[in-house]
Amino acid sequence: MTKEELEKLKRYLRIDYLDDEEENDLKNFYQRAKISIKNKVGHIDFSNADAKEQFEQACALLVEHWYDNRQAFRIGNASYEIPHSLDSILRELRYCYVGDSNETN
Repeated sequence: MTKEELEKLKRYLRIDYLDDEEENDLKNFYQRAKISIKNKVGHIDFSNADAKEQFEQACALLVEHWYDNRQAFRIGNASYEIPHSLDSILRELRYCYVGDSNETN
């Protein structure tokens, strides 16, 4: 993850400051989100700019969910399910932007 990508993600999450350890956690969340989305969707045509944008948005939504729900349970506040908008983007990625099965991205 580049510094620019990290800063973009922090803006999306409305985070002004993170120490080095928290930044590493955020980077790890993003790496895991990429893996998770690829596992859910299958092969994606990353040469398509729209597919790439949708993939990045899905990663940001999943990171946001994981970042906001880091505890196994919450007292007083209910954790929330993965947003419906993420499900919608995953369906689009799966059926609208199918990539080559030999892609390594």
